[in-house]
Amino acid sequence: ERNELIDPVTMDRISALVDDLFELSRINAGALQVTLHTVPLSDVVSDAVAAAAPVAEAKRVRLDAQPSGYGLVRGSEPELGRVLANLLLNAIRHTPSDGVVRVDGGSDATGGWVTVTDECGGIPESDLPRVFERFWRADRSRSRERGGAGLGLAIARGLVEAQGGRIWA
Repeated sequence: ERNELIDPVTMDRISALVDDLFELSRINAGALQVTLHTVPLSDVVSDAVAAAAPVAEAKRVRLDAQPSGYGLVRGSEPELGRVLANLLLNAIRHTPSDGVVRVDGGSDATGGWVTVTDECGGIPESDLPRVFERFWRADRSRSRERGGAGLGLAIARGLVEAQGGRIWA
């Protein structure tokens, strides 16, 4: 019988994958319950950028986020934070070192909005409708190199739609 320990980094990745699969399962089953409030997007952006900063710094990616002017939305702050965290981590992961990930936002007649722009080099237009599908990757040949299971953007879409919002690339 073989008894080996799993190193902490691998264990953290497995735990994160299980959490993501559980979250996606709740979304797909319609079991996700969100309580909507008026949420200032500037708070969500500020918290998500602060949380992503160490990851960006380790990769030498600069996070550039405007400090205010994002507007208000009707949503769930924890779920909006998760959406933005997923978008930021995805953008950081795919932006080359010394690149920039930019967060912008504002409000219009339909409510507040946030954009995350990276310097990954782009995704072919024909693939854009697929970026929010489970397990989909733009470049499967580099999937191990860049990490991730292809669930973050699918979770982001599910969380946004559960709050009555829209997300697109």
